[in-house]
Amino acid sequence: MSDQELLVIKLTGKAFDNPEVLSKHINVLKNLLEKYRIVLVAGGGGNARKYIELASRIGVNSNYWLDLIGIWASRVNGLVLISALSNYAYPFTPVTIEEVLRAVKYSRLVVMGGLIPGQSTASTLLEVAEALSARRVYYYSAVGRVYDKDPAKYSDAKPFSIIKASELKTLLVQKILPGEYALIDEKALDLAIRSRIKIQLLDYREPSQIYSALRGENPGTLIVPE
Repeated sequence: MSDQELLVIKLTGKAFDNPEVLSKHINVLKNLLEKYRIVLVAGGGGNARKYIELASRIGVNSNYWLDLIGIWASRVNGLVLISALSNYAYPFTPVTIEEVLRAVKYSRLVVMGGLIPGQSTASTLLEVAEALSARRVYYYSAVGRVYDKDPAKYSDAKPFSIIKASELKTLLVQKILPGEYALIDEKALDLAIRSRIKIQLLDYREPSQIYSALRGENPGTLIVPE
């Protein structure tokens, strides 16, 4: 296993809301696993929102418990991928970084969800990359590129091909992006900066974009750790 290059990937939970798109991701993963080892972080998506809303409606107002529900939803999404790729996959979703480090020694594919309340799965992605000394991660996001504003709301939104993590942090602090479209959080960017990790954003609706990225092309937005 150790002589195979390792890819660290995040798949937005939105992919799990669309069986057709998810099937395409599974086929891409099968192809990649012929050459690479993979650690994949799954998002919570509609499943997380459904159960968080249910808990809220019955009176749960603690962010700790609501976050924990979202984490478990992301782990269930992870189990869907594990079941579809069981010939390659570690049979459980790791619940600590240490478990990831053990699992990756024995399995070509390790799929996980979130780890702790108060942390996004984007931050989980960067923590895992740090622990594995990865210098680039591949993030299938809901949008696929960084825009200067929400492209779903503004027809004149302009995409960035490359953006510094520090510049993206500034946009987040200025509240230009939060609440407008799902992207990434400041903690994840801080982790990327301190460990010099590049984040290649990809569009989750186009699973094959990762082939272009692996050839050195940039089909989405590259967030560089500066």
